[in-house]
Amino acid sequence: MLTRFSLPLVLVLIAFSLGAAEAAPSEPAPPQAAATQIPFGFTLGDAQQPTTSHVAKLGSDIAFPPGTFDGALGGLTSTVPITGKLAIPPTDGYFVAFRFMATTGRVEIVPDGDAAGTATVHTGKDKDCKATQTNICADTDVTAKVFIKLSDVKVDGRPLDVGPDCRTAQPAAVTIKALVPISLPAPPVKVTSTFTTPAFAGCVGHEDVSRLLTGLVSGPGNTFVSNLTLRCFSTGCKQP
Repeated sequence: MLTRFSLPLVLVLIAFSLGAAEAAPSEPAPPQAAATQIPFGFTLGDAQQPTTSHVAKLGSDIAFPPGTFDGALGGLTSTVPITGKLAIPPTDGYFVAFRFMATTGRVEIVPDGDAAGTATVHTGKDKDCKATQTNICADTDVTAKVFIKLSDVKVDGRPLDVGPDCRTAQPAAVTIKALVPISLPAPPVKVTSTFTTPAFAGCVGHEDVSRLLTGLVSGPGNTFVSNLTLRCFSTGCKQP
């Protein structure tokens, strides 16, 4: 039985215990294991198959200098995330507008953030990876969002002032679905994608020619073709 002296003491002890529990810092959550990030690097385009974009409306091809795709694979089992940075140097294109008007211009591919997607990893040089002739390969489904920028445009040899910020109003989505090698040595793999070129905006020099360029270039059915050559995987690759 609690006496009149012991009851206040018990209440004080309870209050002290509750206060101590509230004041005690919570235990830190156990650290999570860092996600696997295996770096890789591909070269885009070579002498056999340069990186080429076919402009459906103009019926013309644009060939780009060799580029790179550097990124990281989220593991080597099952289906894992894949991310990467696309870099393709600008090039000079030649087109025939309205079937008779020679047009030239500088074409630049400007990435809108990193490319991202998934990769399903396979093994077996004589089985799932027979097509790539490697011990490890992956079915990739990667989308790169890119703006298409135009500059130094000339029509029949005469400059067409498009201003410094002439590009598609929205990024074009170029999706690559292909079985690619992820072990060395590896032969190049030809990849193809079909994409839609969005409308142009900001093509303002002496006047706004955005609608003119949209009518000439923008639309569906354009293609992207390139040879992907694995140049490094894990060892010797820069960290993403």
